[in-house]
Amino acid sequence: MSTYARTSLRAAIATAALAGAFLTPAAAFAATSAPAAAASGTCHVTKDVASVQPYMFVTLTNDLANGPKAELRNDQGKVVASVDRAHPADLGDGIRLEEAKGGKAVFFQRSQGGDAPWTSQNFPALPKTCIDPGDATYKLVNGETLAVHRFATNHYRAEFLTNGKVVKIMETEGEDVDAFVHGMHVTLNSSTGKVNSEYINGRSGCAVSEVVPSVFHAGMSVKLTNSPEGAKASLRDSGLKVLATVDRAHPVSGQGIRVDGANTAAPRLGQRTQGGDTPYAYTNFPKLPAGCASGTAAKTPVNAPTQNGGQTTVVPKGAVAAGADIKQGGGDDTALIAGGAGLAVVAAGGYVVLRRRNAARI
Repeated sequence: MSTYARTSLRAAIATAALAGAFLTPAAAFAATSAPAAAASGTCHVTKDVASVQPYMFVTLTNDLANGPKAELRNDQGKVVASVDRAHPADLGDGIRLEEAKGGKAVFFQRSQGGDAPWTSQNFPALPKTCIDPGDATYKLVNGETLAVHRFATNHYRAEFLTNGKVVKIMETEGEDVDAFVHGMHVTLNSSTGKVNSEYINGRSGCAVSEVVPSVFHAGMSVKLTNSPEGAKASLRDSGLKVLATVDRAHPVSGQGIRVDGANTAAPRLGQRTQGGDTPYAYTNFPKLPAGCASGTAAKTPVNAPTQNGGQTTVVPKGAVAAGADIKQGGGDDTALIAGGAGLAVVAAGGYVVLRRRNAARI
């Protein structure tokens, strides 16, 4: 009799059907719906499989961002136990998983404890494009295209051209990176090679915005917004997801950013990587447009704010040795900092240090 019966009802069923205990799970599973198909183009797949426990089935989910997850469900579909990346084993319910590289994982289950053997099966496989997207071309928010070359896992490189010459390079070697180029802020994800882009400067009515570098990890940025209602700053990751916000009502964040003078005509963003007496590096907010002090509407065209880089084609492309650069301030001027073997400095953390030094000069 199973030592994993969670209720007296399940124990009674298992006892009464002991002779056919290993036939029952298949019958119960057959009564459930068919495995769910993954949406096209997503890095998330789900499959229902039979459980070794009576009147149960298991939903196996494989997700590139969140990892594998197995949910033990009763015949009504209610989850009674689960394991995932953070909690890979539930010995009390006889389920566990092991995650491997390349988006692979194995699910284990058994109906008894002690020395009882485990049965295993693979999680549903992620699409190949999720694990190894290869070289690709992305369309940026200003209409130009950006070729991304894959060297190895977590190692991608993208080159920006002006008049046929390489003027800026983004290269990931285990961490996300970003660049300020051609009037845009562009990010490159080290895990997927995917690109996000947005305009550096924008305006909507009397609200103006500017994207500036952060002093934190490579790939992170801060979006400054100024309007007659006050100043606001949002710290974002390389996917442009907001991590912290400061504004007139909440001028200081525990994540190392603050806004000084949010109610004045000259607000400033402060950033620092450590607490205590560590000084802040300050950046001025963009000034309000003329005639907007009282909230007057503006007629200036508005830049499209953000675009997640949509992949357009898969293009084999080699890398060109050239210099990487870092944005200084909020404009489009840059300083080349690394090239060829010097990119090892970027991987060793020199990129972050230089970003902090540049921020300190603002």
